[in-house]
Amino acid sequence: MPSEQRDQSTTSPSVRAAWIAGGVVLIVLSAVLIRVTQLQAPDMSEDIRLMATLVMRGVTLVTIGGGAWCLARGWKRT
Repeated sequence: MPSEQRDQSTTSPSVRAAWIAGGVVLIVLSAVLIRVTQLQAPDMSEDIRLMATLVMRGVTLVTIGGGAWCLARGWKRT
C-alpha cells in the first residue's frame, strides 16, 4: 500500500510543476554557463582556455541532460 500512496503523491500537479520548473531552471542555467564561457574565453591563456572550455562543456552537458530528465519526469502522466 505505501508504494501506491507514493505513486499518487509523485503525480500530483504541484509535484509535476516542481519537476518542470526545476528542469527549466537547469536548462536556463546551462545557457547562462555557455554565454559566460564564451565571454570569458578570449581573455584566458590558451591552455587554461582549453581546460575551462572542456570543463564547462561537461557541466553544460550534465545540466542540459538533468533539465531534460526533470522536464520528462514532470510531463509524465502515469
